[in-house]
Amino acid sequence: MLDAVFYVVDNGIKWRALPVGFPAWDRVYAFWRRWRNNGLIDELHDRLRGKVREQAGRDPEPTAAVIDSQSVKADAVVGVGT
Repeated sequence: MLDAVFYVVDNGIKWRALPVGFPAWDRVYAFWRRWRNNGLIDELHDRLRGKVREQAGRDPEPTAAVIDSQSVKADAVVGVGT
């Protein structure tokens, strides 16, 4: 199941376009949705990011962020209508 999710993410395809070598797309999507709702996808992302950063000789947790000019411009109007 996890390989099928990685395939969808890596190739940018729709769930229904999973090749026949993987389980049925609706079952894979059901598992992914359950994992997402339980916070497992975020946990997996954070752990993988930490491992990649450690292998690169960096601190596992990021200490800086990048904000581009488009984000700054949007900040002035985000939440105004709510």
